[in-house]
Amino acid sequence: MDEPYFHWEDDGFTVDILGDRDVDVKDLEVGDSIITLSTGERYSALLITMEELVRIMDRHARSGESLSGRYFCAPDLVVMKEKGVISMIDVIRDILQSGDVSTLPRIGGEGRLVLPEM
Repeated sequence: MDEPYFHWEDDGFTVDILGDRDVDVKDLEVGDSIITLSTGERYSALLITMEELVRIMDRHARSGESLSGRYFCAPDLVVMKEKGVISMIDVIRDILQSGDVSTLPRIGGEGRLVLPEM
């Protein structure tokens, strides 16, 4: 990625993904995203592959973070099997088409996350 942000426009939504500028878009394994619906509603999703999640937890095991890597917690976590920005877009598209967007935190006024009621 030349820039750390990847922008995608699709039917009914846009998504901006913050990734690592040193990683090719096809190899991106973690991306912090903002999904904007055509209604103006915005949602947050931390997209991450299972492999990257394991690497993070292993690193935490060595550093002592998160009870020595025994857990990982994020309010907007979406775990994926496949890496890459296109996979991330496919996952977001499916979340929207299936109606599961209500499980993601909404970005409210002043940019604050509004957690979904479960």
